[in-house]
Amino acid sequence: MKYFAHALKIVLLLLLVCCFNIPEAEAHVKWFTDGSYADRPLRLGEILEGRFFYTLFFVTLGTVAIGVWLDARISKANWYMRVDNWLDSRKSYATIVLRVAAAMVLILSWQSNAMIVPTIPIPANYEWLGWFQFLMAFMLLMPKTVPIGGLGIVVIWVIGNITLHPFHMLDYLMFAGVGVYLVMASIKNGKYKDSGLVVLYVTVGFSLCWVALEKFVYPNWSLFLIKEHPNLAMGLNFDFFLKSVGFVEFGLGFLLLVCLLQRPLAIIITVTFFITSSVFGKVEIIGHTLIHGALIVFLLEGPGRFYLQLRQRFSKMTMRIGFTIVNFTLLFVVLTLGYTTLANNKYEKKIEFLSKKPEFQRGQIELAGYPKSELPGVWMEITKDAKDGYNIHFNTTNFQFAPDKVNTEHVMGEGSINLFINGDKVARVYGEWYHIDIAAPGTYEVVATLNSNELSDYCIRGTPISAREKITVSR
Repeated sequence: MKYFAHALKIVLLLLLVCCFNIPEAEAHVKWFTDGSYADRPLRLGEILEGRFFYTLFFVTLGTVAIGVWLDARISKANWYMRVDNWLDSRKSYATIVLRVAAAMVLILSWQSNAMIVPTIPIPANYEWLGWFQFLMAFMLLMPKTVPIGGLGIVVIWVIGNITLHPFHMLDYLMFAGVGVYLVMASIKNGKYKDSGLVVLYVTVGFSLCWVALEKFVYPNWSLFLIKEHPNLAMGLNFDFFLKSVGFVEFGLGFLLLVCLLQRPLAIIITVTFFITSSVFGKVEIIGHTLIHGALIVFLLEGPGRFYLQLRQRFSKMTMRIGFTIVNFTLLFVVLTLGYTTLANNKYEKKIEFLSKKPEFQRGQIELAGYPKSELPGVWMEITKDAKDGYNIHFNTTNFQFAPDKVNTEHVMGEGSINLFINGDKVARVYGEWYHIDIAAPGTYEVVATLNSNELSDYCIRGTPISAREKITVSR
């Protein structure tokens, strides 16, 4: 045991040294889409009315029920009991594995000038947090200071809630769970260690469930990703595949929460994450470093005393299946309702903020996340005038000109058009027709952008909604 622990520490130190020389582009963990929480989320009614939703929901319920039966059968198999006993004898390695994984993540975040994970930049007034993470990583190397390192991880997660928004930080609740586990695992009293394991199961399971809901509330994020990598969908309908993935992720998270399939589940989730690395490579592996560490802990620790006692209370298979199905349904309803409420409140506050900004602060209204059928659009027809110049006819969809509402509160689908010629703004247009005087020979690029009542550009992922045409004037 001592030799194994020393070897792990040496490996970790080598990894830390290597991290100092990793190029920034290699070290950053990034979202694989350009979506953001500024996108419009779907409302609860839109989610429930979606195609395939109820079919996949009940298929997932049936699969979970089968999982309960399978769990009971596997746990009694001789081969499984032998493997279980072998892993039980190696429980003492669990804490070391998670210390290594957590320290690696903290070092990567420090090296990327980020907080917890390299996707969250450290705020300007919290610059000390980078070196704090660096210090906590080394605290995890020494057994006596592991509780300090674990508590430090919890502190970093709390600061994330202060500087960002709790809605965003719920994605990373598992970090708080890792911190609590590391603190509790260092206490000799086995009772506290068992409670730390329960917290780790619950927070990792919750994080998987919470992130799974993105597939339902912000479907455009994943649709964008699938269009970039269509092989992910395996030829299936994109909407069907997306909802299927959402239910699979939520189901895996739920199974962790209730500790079904126990050690085999840790292997299933790990294999699932490594399969996706065939598409995204190192970025995917780095992004899931701490999850993999937690899954190895579950593999070594097993269900723990609390879950074994809970299972004994439901000796009958029908009771166990009923309990699991009811709790899955309640969890899905509660979390979906909570996620959609928080997401829509966040979006409404953003719209309210934009509507109150003074002129010099106004810029863009991001529409990524809106259903395509609701997005405003514009295109132009340019014809030569019989006398001089050119006439432009603007055709729009989901958009109305509102000259009487200029510089008033934003109303979705209302506004004006900004007209540019060769990059120079020439007019603000309030109707379908506009005349331009162009006489000098040459090629002219005409661009029309849609603007809101308060003169911000309607945009999709930072790109203004626009129409673009070229005019060539000959001698």
